[in-house]
Amino acid sequence: MPKNKINRILIVYKKSSYQVHALSKKNSRYLKLLKEKNIVIRRSKTSHEIHLETIESVKASLHKLKIPFDIRLRYNLSTIKGYDLVITIGGDGTFLETSHYLNEGYLMGINSVPDESIGYYCKATAETFLEKLFQFIEGKARIQPLHRLNFTIQGLDKEKVTGFLALNDILFANKNPAGTTRYLLKVGHTTEEQKSSGVWIAPAAGSTAAIHSAGGKVLPIASTKFQYFVREPYEPRGKYKLKNGILTPGSHIEIMSTMDNARLYVDGPHISYKILRGSRVVIQASQNPIMAIW
Repeated sequence: MPKNKINRILIVYKKSSYQVHALSKKNSRYLKLLKEKNIVIRRSKTSHEIHLETIESVKASLHKLKIPFDIRLRYNLSTIKGYDLVITIGGDGTFLETSHYLNEGYLMGINSVPDESIGYYCKATAETFLEKLFQFIEGKARIQPLHRLNFTIQGLDKEKVTGFLALNDILFANKNPAGTTRYLLKVGHTTEEQKSSGVWIAPAAGSTAAIHSAGGKVLPIASTKFQYFVREPYEPRGKYKLKNGILTPGSHIEIMSTMDNARLYVDGPHISYKILRGSRVVIQASQNPIMAIW
C-alpha cells in the first residue's frame, strides 16, 4: 500500500462529565455527590484526569513528530475539510458526532478512558496511538469502510429536509418514551399501518448496538446492507407483516407519521427532527462511507 503523507491533523475531543458539572457549571448537586463519594459518581474525577492525560499525550506525540494539528471541541464542529487525518478523543459518542461532519478522509478513534468508556469505533488508546499512526503513515493500517444511511423528510408542503448521515442508527419514535408510536411503514411494495414503541433502522456498523439489543441481527462490519426492526409492536388484530428485515443498498424504507409528536433520532439523543402528521421519512443506504482506522 502507498504511504500516507500527513500535512495536518484535526483532533476532536469531548469535555468530561466532571469538567462540565464540577469545574464549569459548579453544579451543587454534583459537587455534593462528589463530597459524599457517592457510588453514582465515584470514578468521575479519576476518569476526567485520565481523559486529560490522553489528550495531552496525543498532542505531545504530534509535537514531537512535528505534525501540525488543530484541536476542536466536539460541540463546535462544522464541515471538516483540509485534513489528512481526523482523530477523536473520547468514546463512541465523540466518534459519531465527528462522523456527521466528515465526508472524506480518514478517521481514527482514541478511547480516552478504556476502562469506563464504550469504544466500539475507537480502536486506539493512549498506549497504542503511535503504533496506529505509524501504521497509517506507512500505508499498513487496516482501513475499514463504515457504511452509513441517508434520509430525507418531506412534509405536506413538499419541501424536503436532508439530515446528517447516520453511522450507528436511526430511530423513529414518539417524542415521549412512554407514548405509542403511530405510523405507516412501507418496505418494497408492502405498506402497513402500525403501532409500536418505534422503528430502528441501522447500517452494518450499528448492528451490534441498540437494534441488536432490541432483537435485530448483527451484520458483518463490511456489509453494505442495512436493516429495520420494529420494537415492541402492538398487534391486537393479528401479526404485522413488516416487523424486521435486511435490505440491500438499492432499497429504501418509508415511514409516514400518523401523529404530530413523532421524532427522528440520529445516532443517539442529541440530533433529532420533529416529524408532523403526514410527513414522510425515506431512509436508504448512503454511498459515502467513513474510512476508519481499525
